[in-house]
Amino acid sequence: MKNSIYLLLALALTGCANNVETPNGASQWDFDHQVQFKQTDLKDGKHHLQVIAKQSTEFSKLATFLMRQSLRICKSYGFKIEVLEGVERFDDKLSFPNMIMPSLSANIECPISQ
Repeated sequence: MKNSIYLLLALALTGCANNVETPNGASQWDFDHQVQFKQTDLKDGKHHLQVIAKQSTEFSKLATFLMRQSLRICKSYGFKIEVLEGVERFDDKLSFPNMIMPSLSANIECPISQ
């Protein structure tokens, strides 16, 4: 009886530990960095990453997450980042204090492993 309880507990914990596959392009949340993002696999080692801007999230945090997530996606250095939109100028908040900043959006190309 005691062994069957341990077996059921072990199976339940194993079921909780399985990684759930996130649909391509679905909105995700990174709890470590407190950042919301969307990641889309395009083709042949190319990915699209959109880090969603929030009022309270600084640009430096978005850019740092973009770099770290690119490394996580490619699993090595040598990746290329093509920034599509979302880079703010140093005077944007002074010139346009109520401006809604766009999300940081980029295409990532992983190096071809040989």
